Amino acid sequence: MRTSRYVVCLAILLGLMVLAACTQDEPKQSSKEKATAEKADESKDTMPDKGVKDDPYGYIMKAPEAPETLQEVSHYPEGELAHLKFRDEKDQPIILKEIDKLPELDGSEGEDVYEAFWNKLVELYAMEYKDPIELWEQLKVKSFGDPDIDDPRYQFKDGLNVEIILDASGSMKADVNGKSKMDLAKEAIRSFAKTLPEDANIALRVYGHKGSGSDEDKELSCKANEKVYGFSGYDESKMNSAIDKIEPKGWTSVADSLDQAQKDLSAFPADQNTNIIYLVSDGIETCDGDPLAAAKSLKDSDVQPIVNVIGFDVDAAGQKQLKDVATSAEGSYANVYNQDELTSEFDRVKEVAEKWEKWKRKALGENFSEKVSNGFDILGFSARWGLDNLKENNNLTATLLYLRDNDRLTGDAYEFISNKNDERRRNILDMQSQFEEDMKKVNEENYEKMNEMINEKYNSNKE
Repeated sequence: MRTSRYVVCLAILLGLMVLAACTQDEPKQSSKEKATAEKADESKDTMPDKGVKDDPYGYIMKAPEAPETLQEVSHYPEGELAHLKFRDEKDQPIILKEIDKLPELDGSEGEDVYEAFWNKLVELYAMEYKDPIELWEQLKVKSFGDPDIDDPRYQFKDGLNVEIILDASGSMKADVNGKSKMDLAKEAIRSFAKTLPEDANIALRVYGHKGSGSDEDKELSCKANEKVYGFSGYDESKMNSAIDKIEPKGWTSVADSLDQAQKDLSAFPADQNTNIIYLVSDGIETCDGDPLAAAKSLKDSDVQPIVNVIGFDVDAAGQKQLKDVATSAEGSYANVYNQDELTSEFDRVKEVAEKWEKWKRKALGENFSEKVSNGFDILGFSARWGLDNLKENNNLTATLLYLRDNDRLTGDAYEFISNKNDERRRNILDMQSQFEEDMKKVNEENYEKMNEMINEKYNSNKE
């Protein structure tokens, strides 16, 4: 079956994702969160009297309900202990500092307490399970230029324009594996820019590079939003000069940067140009702007860019906002933790640029290896789920054994929570196996029929 039918299905899927994403403009506290909070309050009122002045269960009752469905698992925040290893001598003291806050349970407390205890453990150790919808976004980018694709952003046009928006707020000074995030981002941008075709235009916009993180400098820093290169063809000397001058200093103005990018691209209407934006940020908006509104305005504008949002070593709050920005722009989001992952995200657009360049030379033919390549992407995505689940389960299991062996979790309490751990392990592995099987079928069999199934299965919880 032709790849084009597969791309049409992807386009339909992503269109339905946009409709589903409109439901995200709800009050901050969902009905589920309210129900969880009410349940926690009720449970507190029924806690057994341990003769302790302070509520011994207060620490665990604040944890959100552990996720169970695929959508809940893939949108649950990463735990603060997720990247530590319980059995690592360097990590264990850090982990035990949190674990020692947990109350002792002897099996007489009841299932409400056991459930809350389990919820807290998941909150601490949960890995970031990538949403399978992110894989669809990646496959759509790879389908760029297919003659049957419905989304005009991915059709061949006469011009190719790429704008990179770089966060230069003070937090970009932080080290990642011995180098600052800013230095790693600069290296990735240098490497990416030189790979673009000669006929392509590139621009670099930076924000937060003036002032400081102090309140006194907030206005100055938030107004520091500057296009330091382009739009023009790549000139290595000029690009390096522009990059070298950037230093991380102040506040984060995501919304204004998107507004300015829309103005930058206004000279390149979408009917004649393929426009691509990369937003690299390590935190949330701090300049009082509305990044979701700016992203939606960008999507609805005449430039219609393909928006790629990259969260660089971002905390849970930052991940949520940046994901929402990507959704509002009908773009993609990726969370990266090191230079290799950041470079890999930039590499995704290299494929677009290469296909565009071949098309300009009238040399673009059928890509017979696309299905095989897609298959590798699916396997790689699935393998990451499996590896993350193994890391998470090792930590949870080691923690439970530690608590049991130190008589801090005994009797029915240990049995209940241990069973919960086993159930979560099986549940996530089943999810992994199921979405891998589904996506392989989409790649290899009846695309339209399977697309309807994917829409129903993976988007029903977004309503």
